[in-house]
Amino acid sequence: MTLKLVRVDDRLIHGQVVAVWLRAVGAHRIVIVDDRTAQDEFLRDLVVLAAPQGVQVEVHSVADGAARVMDLADTSEDVFVLLRSPVIALGLRRAGVPFDVLNVGGMGSGPGRRSLYKNISANEDELAAMRELEKMGTRVELRIVADDRAVPFSSVDKSA
Repeated sequence: MTLKLVRVDDRLIHGQVVAVWLRAVGAHRIVIVDDRTAQDEFLRDLVVLAAPQGVQVEVHSVADGAARVMDLADTSEDVFVLLRSPVIALGLRRAGVPFDVLNVGGMGSGPGRRSLYKNISANEDELAAMRELEKMGTRVELRIVADDRAVPFSSVDKSA
């Protein structure tokens, strides 16, 4: 399997992803699975331009993303999968995409969101998705940057 990292980060491609995570995992392809970005030409162009030279970026809707990520998981190419929400990650797992760990990075605060750890907040649907992923055998870890210690979601989930 070549899915080097499956990460939730609501900012998608930004400085941390480019400067830290890509280097840490050694991937040369980023696959974004996100309906909003897939449907908005400006957002698609923006995330493609934000990637460093030599890194391929693909943007797929949730409906198309699972099949594409499964195809890539069967190749020798190192792939970094980026999602806006753990709800999308749960959809990928239910569709058969194989990943043992979900890395949860930036998920901002706002109405209806509960702070979990540092700058990571979640709403009830996201919390439920992370709980379900763990029941399916996927380890959910909270980790802002690669040098941080991974914090198990279960250790901060007070309402489980």
